[in-house]
Amino acid sequence: MQVGYEIDSEGNVGNETRRIEDLQLRFILLMTVINSNLATDLETKQRLSKYAVKTCHKESGIPMPELISLIKRMTKEVKEITDSIDKKMQEWQVA
Repeated sequence: MQVGYEIDSEGNVGNETRRIEDLQLRFILLMTVINSNLATDLETKQRLSKYAVKTCHKESGIPMPELISLIKRMTKEVKEITDSIDKKMQEWQVA
């Protein structure tokens, strides 16, 4: 097993697995920012999201199905968290 760090062509330090995780995290943050802007209409959010997916795929090499799966998982987790918060808020209002 090789231990240590690599430096890529852009000067990023880290092993390949770490860089991929960082790219996925950056992608998630980008999608979150795009879709949480209340001033942006739905059509613009969809256009920006599609552009973000295509760009991330092109620049990172992460397969499109993996990015789409990541969006689906992220959306499901956000819904579960939101539902849980709503439930807690209702419980607190009753108490």
